Amino acid sequence: MNRNMRPRFSRLLLLHIPPLMLCALLIAVLSACTGGFSAEAVSARTASTAISGKNADEEATGAPAQKEPIEQASSAHTVSSADQPASVLRQDALKKQAEEVSALYGVKILYGEDVPLSFADYTVKHLAAPGPVREALETLADTLALYPPTFFPSVCEDFCDTVTICLAKDLQAVNGDVHMEYVNAFTTVQDGTIWLVLDAQNAIRSSTLIHEITHVTDYRLLGMQQLRESEWNQLNPPGFAYYDAYLDDAGRDLRISGSGEYTSQTEEDPSRIYFHDSYSRTYAMEDRARLMESLFESDLSGIPDPCFSSPHVQTKLRFYFYTLRQAFANGRWPEETAWEAAFRRAVSGEN
Repeated sequence: MNRNMRPRFSRLLLLHIPPLMLCALLIAVLSACTGGFSAEAVSARTASTAISGKNADEEATGAPAQKEPIEQASSAHTVSSADQPASVLRQDALKKQAEEVSALYGVKILYGEDVPLSFADYTVKHLAAPGPVREALETLADTLALYPPTFFPSVCEDFCDTVTICLAKDLQAVNGDVHMEYVNAFTTVQDGTIWLVLDAQNAIRSSTLIHEITHVTDYRLLGMQQLRESEWNQLNPPGFAYYDAYLDDAGRDLRISGSGEYTSQTEEDPSRIYFHDSYSRTYAMEDRARLMESLFESDLSGIPDPCFSSPHVQTKLRFYFYTLRQAFANGRWPEETAWEAAFRRAVSGEN
């Protein structure tokens, strides 16, 4: 192509371009060369839009422009459950479960670092593993349901601040010469609180919990003189005395090595049975706890225990149940409690 014809062609082309299109082309060229509109132009356009309430497209077409939604920055990020680690969610669920059981039955439940490490006769270690704690809470809920709703608040009335149940591990005696070195549970009164401490590292048996709740009850009954050991002792064989110890002089465990006389372990004649086993002969409190524990255990398993065929054992339990009603019922208990129903079935042979 002849170079001399190019300017002429360009001029002819410009002459045929409509004025408005020519202006648009010039603006595009200037914008490309300068990197966009000037700040003054942008400000002017923004101001015009703010005053008129319309943008340039709206003014040109008369129709409102489609605006993209603008995400407003939040001053604080709200953490949802999905943002939290699984371990945090598990701990929250455990805490809620413990609070629900506590509120339902009028007790206080502690686990993890909330549990004191030292008591009068035992030391413990913290247990925070979610699995064992969750299983222990489920056992607690099932077992506490055997007691009237007002039972534990009544136990505390005029005697202590709370009944506090602790889920811990490695329960060890401070003085191994007096107490069994390792136990799976213990109960004590300290600082205005009845403490029921359980080794929840392994599965807790409902019967163990019933045993310890009987100790909780006895602390209140004896402390308020609503039960006197002298009266209880009258229900035992003539001349009998508890060991009032867990270990003999040689350090042997009297729960195992103690005499089986007058127990259902060795006696076949019901009229000679006064105790469930040799463990029952260590302390009067253990006697009552073993009777309550074995009563529920026998009832739940459906396996009759020869202990409850004894007229002496039946007299002991009737006396104890009467004492419980006198101390705690206040007309708010059902006509027949879970232990009274279990006793009726044991005596009648319904199991």
